[in-house]
Amino acid sequence: MRKMIFFKHSQRKLNSVRIFSVLLIIMLAACSSKEEPVVVAIPVCDFEYSRYQATVTGYCQEPAADLPKSLNVINKSITIKPLNEISEIFWFNKKMKYSLIKQEAIAPVIFIIAGTGASFESAKMISLQKSFFQQGYHVISLSSPTFANFIVNSPNTQYMPGDLAHDAKDLYKVMNLVWAQVQTEDEVKASSFSLTGYSLGGAHSAFIALIDEEKQAFNFEKVLLINPPVSLYNSVSILDEYFDLRNNRQAAVAMFDEIFARFSNIYSAQRSSKFDQGSIYNLFKNAELTEAEFKLLIGASFRMSSSDMIFAIDVSFNTGAITYKDHTIDKFESLTHSMQRASDITFGDYFDRAMLPRAQREDINLTKADLIKRYSLHAIEDYLKTSEKIYLVTNQDDIILQAGEVEYLQEVFAERAKIFPRGGHCGNLDRLSFVEHLHATFQGGGN
Repeated sequence: MRKMIFFKHSQRKLNSVRIFSVLLIIMLAACSSKEEPVVVAIPVCDFEYSRYQATVTGYCQEPAADLPKSLNVINKSITIKPLNEISEIFWFNKKMKYSLIKQEAIAPVIFIIAGTGASFESAKMISLQKSFFQQGYHVISLSSPTFANFIVNSPNTQYMPGDLAHDAKDLYKVMNLVWAQVQTEDEVKASSFSLTGYSLGGAHSAFIALIDEEKQAFNFEKVLLINPPVSLYNSVSILDEYFDLRNNRQAAVAMFDEIFARFSNIYSAQRSSKFDQGSIYNLFKNAELTEAEFKLLIGASFRMSSSDMIFAIDVSFNTGAITYKDHTIDKFESLTHSMQRASDITFGDYFDRAMLPRAQREDINLTKADLIKRYSLHAIEDYLKTSEKIYLVTNQDDIILQAGEVEYLQEVFAERAKIFPRGGHCGNLDRLSFVEHLHATFQGGGN
């Protein structure tokens, strides 16, 4: 009996030791194990990089930045031009549209200017809105002066859109009116002002900054030019060549048919009818577009934007280039013939037949070379070299830059320039390294 009692006691003790040992091992393991960061793989696409592909589909070979999924966007509009001065054909455009994304409290304000033919709510604008809202800015987004809604609402009927200095004056007036409106209607309070824009909007930002040096309505803290053209004429000449309907219409149409036949076959073979970013990447990956085909898509996209712009200018300025001069277009009138004529007009035509003659009526000694320089960053080079508030970011392989223009930008902006090796034209605005650079520039004070 005593032996039984002893055995039970010993067994109980042994169990206690075992339990204690297990707990000790767990505790030691917990104390000694080093906490490893959880690595979450960010998806990237797996098709071959080219600067044309990056321009069309985005630089998807680099992970995307962690930006807000959605924003509380306040779509706004403002009356700038008397309504009876806007053609009836633009009945849906009788106010200038823009957007505001506001912080809860007083915060810095940033204006963003869209690129050629783009609106305040284009995909690239949305990427920039998310980046700057995430940094704590009130964000005000404006369409390009080459976007139809801006053209028909602008009181300017003297200077053709694309004239950088005059576009900047128009934009500056609109910015003042819009700022007054959001203070009154939305109670936005600013601690400071900054400015940015991409592509043509980047060049506009430079000219607006120069105006503000004198007017001081905003006294911008920082101005960032994103993928700007050095010379507007050089850049659009490149894009005109990608879509040559005048000398190569038959081949261009055949190539289009071939591209969309491939897209159609790939899309119909997909299990889902979902059309999101992943399915778009899949389309392009499996279509295996050639460099010539990517160029055609880029050129066609640019031509569609310029056709809209030319039609809006033709009606608003009553130039009679593609519509009948002094003719009031009824809102039910067919516009097919006008749009067909507009689609054949290159930017080179617009420059030679509209912008140059109009500028020479004001100055008969003005040459084409003079006007090309006026519509470029060369025109304000001294200011750009010396203004410490202006920064530049672009890509080494930006398709709108001619040979030597990246080096020119590096020389002008020096340590205020950031040149990424890849990204094409604005293909990396939502990529991790680009968004980190935006944050470093606006929060850290430099490149």
